[in-house]
Amino acid sequence: MTNTARARVFMSGRSQHVTIPAEYRFRSSHVSIRRNEETGEIILSDIPSLEEVLAALKESPLPEDFMNPADRDHSLPQRRPTLEALFADDDEGEDSGK
Repeated sequence: MTNTARARVFMSGRSQHVTIPAEYRFRSSHVSIRRNEETGEIILSDIPSLEEVLAALKESPLPEDFMNPADRDHSLPQRRPTLEALFADDDEGEDSGK
């Protein structure tokens, strides 16, 4: 069963604040907040530091076959005549400066 405690809610100016009991304190000065659309519960979560994110990525590296040549799209780039015409003038200007 989930541990629960009571917290005091109060207004300060136009902002609403909640006192967090000591056993629920966050490690950082900022948290992520979201609402569960089904239950209406508000969920506060610690935001991991960059070091924690990088450590987690290092612990679970990408699979060896990630983006292997067989899975890549080797088709030719799309032709976009209107866009190519826009930049054709730029190409000519570069050549004339030589």
